[in-house]
Amino acid sequence: MKYIKYSFLAALGFLFAQCTEEGDKTYPQQPAPQWSVVEEDFVSEAPTWQVASATPASAPMWRADFSGNDQAPLWSDPDKSVYPMSMTAVVRLSPVLETLAADGDKMAAFVGGECRGVAKTVMNDGVRLFFIHVKAPSSENGNVEFRYYSAAAKRTYVSVASDVRYEVDKIYGTADAPAYPDFEQSGPFPVPTKAWVKVDKAKLPFTVAAGDELQAFVGDECRGIKHVESEADMLYWYDILGRAEGEQVMFRYYSAEKKQVFVSEQTFGVGKRASMVGAADQPLALTFVPQGSMTAYLTLDALTAGYADKTGDRLAAFIGNVCAGVGELVGEQDGRPVYKMVVNGVSSQAASVDIRYYSHRNSYVFTAPACLTFADGKVEASPEQPLTLPLVLAGKHPLKMTACVALPQSIVRQATADDLMAAFVGAECRGMAKVEQAENGEYVFRMEINGSMGAEEPVTLKYYAARNKYLYQAVAAFTFADGASYGTTGEPGRPAFLIVE
Repeated sequence: MKYIKYSFLAALGFLFAQCTEEGDKTYPQQPAPQWSVVEEDFVSEAPTWQVASATPASAPMWRADFSGNDQAPLWSDPDKSVYPMSMTAVVRLSPVLETLAADGDKMAAFVGGECRGVAKTVMNDGVRLFFIHVKAPSSENGNVEFRYYSAAAKRTYVSVASDVRYEVDKIYGTADAPAYPDFEQSGPFPVPTKAWVKVDKAKLPFTVAAGDELQAFVGDECRGIKHVESEADMLYWYDILGRAEGEQVMFRYYSAEKKQVFVSEQTFGVGKRASMVGAADQPLALTFVPQGSMTAYLTLDALTAGYADKTGDRLAAFIGNVCAGVGELVGEQDGRPVYKMVVNGVSSQAASVDIRYYSHRNSYVFTAPACLTFADGKVEASPEQPLTLPLVLAGKHPLKMTACVALPQSIVRQATADDLMAAFVGAECRGMAKVEQAENGEYVFRMEINGSMGAEEPVTLKYYAARNKYLYQAVAAFTFADGASYGTTGEPGRPAFLIVE
């Protein structure tokens, strides 16, 4: 019998642990909510959408961009009396970095972040070698790190520090077989890929001529260093400069005869470091089609146009993830801005064109997916009758209002520094705040609330009290108003709350 009594008391203890009493009624305690504001597309500044010219008048200077803004380092050899021992390193740049080599380049060896030797540059049968005496105490066994400064690129590269361990009188590389420190991992193109390609001359829509140029691209960024294997057979191999695995590489061919750019119908993805596409005896065969353009006249719908900012808004066209055109404001139609969009594409491909619209007043990017189909020479709509963009507004909440909320006297005694409050529209969390203590010692909740365009949305506040583990909900909702504030710092809102059972 006594065991039954003890079991009953234990059950009562558990019940009291799960419920507490408010007045003459008990309420269930709840775990702290994991509120998370629904993700939005707000941007901190206007996008810098840019598109390259489709038809250059002369041969383009296609070059990969290695440029940085590093100052030339002031490396110096350490005192031999402090570091009497040494090892010797003879190193060479990778084929990619050798294309940047210049007389102002510098190289040095470091141990533990301290410069232990500055290189002397020697030309050996046309090869640029760097000789370094790496100095250290006899007890040194740390990793040797090589640093290389490219004067042409104004960029400092660092080799992987764990590659080489210091040893007295060690020889790391020789004049006949120099070492290659792995500098490229620290540069702008850490994922190099090699590609063998061959141009199918029989299928070219133009005659090969002096002044032609072939280069590899990712989007509008030149990513290739070209090596000629057989000019007659148009067989080449490229060092493809990858920023990340999976980037899509295509080739552009400038025809001096046509004074026009053609793009390859073949593409491939950047693979793992040192991977290879094709081979000398089985190169990737390239065929080309003209790069063309179309024109479209576009405007905003009446709702979005109500927030238009002619000087701050931006409009751009995308084919895939490549910016293919930037809109130019050319007029107004029924109070709505009209944009002229020249879209660059491939004349033989009916690609889908997405439009992105940056609203400056809302700091927001709206999209109109696949609203155009590219066709070379096509003119879509007109300045007098522009195409209204079908921008996606559903599920978007670009508008903002603020709230400053304090607790009513009926529950203020529950407040602690761990309390939370959130604003909801339906089941969506549109704003969340942790408690703050005002100058007068009162606990307040300040939050930014996101709202939808063209809708009257009721906003409901929910409050979680960490002390008693109760979840409260405001008795009445308020209507979202763009740019407005529900309560202020001087006079915070004090809605009535009920416990959620």
